[in-house]
Order: sequence, then C-alpha cells, then structure tokens
Amino acid sequence: MDRTASHRRARQRSWCGPGASRATGHARARRGIRLSMVARPDGAVAGEAAVTVALLFAGSAVILVIASELFTNAVEWAGFRMRLGSGATGSLLAAFGTSLPETVVPIVALATQSESSDSVAIGAVFGAPFLLLTLGTGITGLAVLARRGARHLELARQQARRDLGVFICAFTLALLCALLPHTARIAGGAALLAIYGGYVFATLRTGSPAEEMPEPLHIVRWRPGQPHAAFITVQLLIAVGLLVLGSQLFVEALSEAAKAIHVSPLLLALVVVPMATELPETLNGVLWVRSRDDTLAFGNVAGSATFQSCVLSFIGVVFTTWRPGAAGIVSGSLTLATAAGLLALLWRGRAHGAALSLAFVPWVGYVVAQLVTGGHIGG
Repeated sequence: MDRTASHRRARQRSWCGPGASRATGHARARRGIRLSMVARPDGAVAGEAAVTVALLFAGSAVILVIASELFTNAVEWAGFRMRLGSGATGSLLAAFGTSLPETVVPIVALATQSESSDSVAIGAVFGAPFLLLTLGTGITGLAVLARRGARHLELARQQARRDLGVFICAFTLALLCALLPHTARIAGGAALLAIYGGYVFATLRTGSPAEEMPEPLHIVRWRPGQPHAAFITVQLLIAVGLLVLGSQLFVEALSEAAKAIHVSPLLLALVVVPMATELPETLNGVLWVRSRDDTLAFGNVAGSATFQSCVLSFIGVVFTTWRPGAAGIVSGSLTLATAAGLLALLWRGRAHGAALSLAFVPWVGYVVAQLVTGGHIGG
C-alpha cells in the first residue's frame, strides 16, 4: 500500500512539477506560433485582394478602350450604310448600343429578388443619367479643351434641343410617377415608351446622310472599299460584348472597393455602378471629339440619357416599388438641373469646352457629400 501511494505521488510530481511548467510553456509557445501564422495570412489575403482589385481595374480599362474604338468605328459604318445623319447615328445607334450595360443592371437586380434588389434597380435608374449628363459631359468638355485648334463643341442646334428637351420631359414624368399608385404608374410607363418612339421618329427624319466614308473597318482594314454589312455586324457584336464584359469587370472591382470602405447598396447603385456602366458613352465621346465628330460625341451622351429617361425609367416605374426616397429625389433634381443648364448652354449649338467641363460639379459634390455623411444624404 505504501509503495502504491508513493508511486502515485511520484506520478503526480512528474505531471505537476517543474517539467509540467516547461510543457505548459511549450504549449503556449506553440499556440503563439499558430496565432502568428493565422495573423500573417490575413495581411496576405488583404494584399492579394488589393492586387486583384487593381488587376480588375486595369483589365477592364484596357477592354473598354479597345471595345469603344471598335464600337465607334462600327457605328460610323452602320450609319453610313443606312444613310443616316450624324445626329441619328450618335443619338440612336450609338446610344442604343452603349446603353446596354446600364439596362442590364436593373433587370439583373430585379431577377435576383434579393433584399436590396429593389433599391439597386431604382438607384441604377436614377444614377445612370445623373452621372452621364454630369461627369460624362464634363469629360467631353475636357476632351474638347485638350484637342488642338477648336476649343468649342459644335453641333446642330435642333439636335441639342431635341435630345435634352425630350430628356427633361421624360425624366420629369418618371419623377412624378413616384407619387402615383402602381396602376397609374403602368400608364406612365407606357407614356414613356411612346415619348421615346416619337423621339426616334423625329430623329430619323432630320439630318442629311454623311458623304465622307469613315475610317476602314478595323476587322477588315486590308479590304478596300465599303465593308459588307455582315462584317459591320460582327464588329458591332464583338464591341458590345467587350463593352459588357469590361463594364462587369469594372463593377466587380468597384464593388470590392466599396465593400472595403463600407458603402451602402443604394449609394453603390447611385454612384459606383454608373461609374462603370457609363464608361462606354464617355469613352466614345472622347474618341469622337478627338476625331472632331462633335455631333456624334454629344449625340452619344445626350441620346443615351434620353434612352435612359424613357426605357430605363419604364423598367423602374413599372417593375419596382418606385419609391426613390429623398436620396433619389435629390439626385434626380440635380440631373434635371444639369440637363436644363446644358440645354441653355447649347441652345445655339455651340459651347466652349471649359463651360461643358463644369457639368461634372453637381455629381462630384453629391458624391463627396454622401461620402462625408456616410451615405445619409436624404436618408
């Protein structure tokens, strides 16, 4: 019995004595090593995420530049083959093609049926023309200033009056639909489509066909003469596909950056998503300004805004709750004010690039105010 008890006490000393302290110290050290190993990958993951975002930004920018060059070249040839004037080519053909990305955003948002799908769709409808008429026009003005020689944007007076006038009427109607019940909003949506139909008819009736052939079609530059309609269609489809791909990559990069700084879904839809979806119109405008096709440049911007105020607003008015809230009303009011200012500026069909470049001020001011207040403007 005594020997058994002494053996038990010896085992207890072996577990609880100085050796146990050393073992405990080793265990703690191993835990510290594991914790440090866990901490390091967090920094590595953050670094990898930053690299991924940077690559997405760079890749999308390259794709969008290539796509815009292909698109503008193909649209010029499509308008030439269809005997359309520059106004119709820019305000209708180019506007329809470059408006595809922003049209897809609310449709996809509503199809997902998530908690934020309604606010994302409404935000996209309000954010697209807001950014296009402000930042898009401002960048166009800077492009006019940067080119050699003519520092004024010059286009047909009736084009500026028609595009901006129809936009103001349609977007005002869309805003007023927020006060109506759903049944009445359906009638309002039908009126928006009717307005756009009348706009298309009026645009096609004006302007004389271009007589000078555009630059050779890029995908068949080695072939002399006019390219076949099939080649123009192929280049247009390639360009539109690249525009959508580049825009989606840009949206992904902006979304990741927005999550890192904790941006709300509505602010994301009002500010971040339009940054990507309006890039095609902006880049196309810069390219056309560089080649001194001012009518095409402004027609693409104003025509796209008109498409958005009618067709995109139709989607929002009919298929969402169409309750933009104070934030949407603020951005919508700024959009209308910008359009009215541009209409007054371009009433005679001519404006200095410096005056046009000031159009981006309302959008930048709105974004800064939202960021400073944490997205609570109108909230």
